[in-house]
Amino acid sequence: MSTVIYLTRHGEGEHNLDTTYIMGRAPGARLTARGRAQAHRLGARLRGEATPQHIVCSSLPRTRETAEIIAAELDGVPVHGEAALWDLSKGNWEGVMSRTLPDDIRRAIAADPLGFRYGDGESFHDVIARVEPCFDRWVARHAGARLLFVLHADVVLALLHQKVSFPTEQISHFQLHPCSLTELRTRDGAFELVLLNATEHVADL
Repeated sequence: MSTVIYLTRHGEGEHNLDTTYIMGRAPGARLTARGRAQAHRLGARLRGEATPQHIVCSSLPRTRETAEIIAAELDGVPVHGEAALWDLSKGNWEGVMSRTLPDDIRRAIAADPLGFRYGDGESFHDVIARVEPCFDRWVARHAGARLLFVLHADVVLALLHQKVSFPTEQISHFQLHPCSLTELRTRDGAFELVLLNATEHVADL
């Protein structure tokens, strides 16, 4: 029996409304009204498909809030928070560095998307090393089940790179929509990408 793994990015957060600066982890950010509506929609979609038996989320407030809204739509599926699933840290860039990056930094990211370190924070290599063991532990523990991971865009993309060879050159700029749905299936340790960044359920929000 295969294991079904749903991946989603949290709903729109307060920090997403700042178009001037890179906000990074923004640990105090909560969901906007639109972000809460997106989470309700995703919960309704999953209720109409194959309901996950466990929801695993980053323990940051916006991911936890998204997970709890989805769980309520699914009649109380248990939610498990994990600090290992936090967003990529952009260190001293957060709230300071302009979203319009200087040309030399953009070139450096393009030259080494996985190894480039954001400020004094993390690289994608660092995120993979932190996130993948936690992800693998949950998947192994619940083999044959259906799991939903409520994460951050960079974390989802790092996992897709590791598990289904998502293109390295897209990892730093692919636009993963809030509360979009990505689906993986795994059998005997091999992962298959079934669905990527589906947004039909939130397209009108």
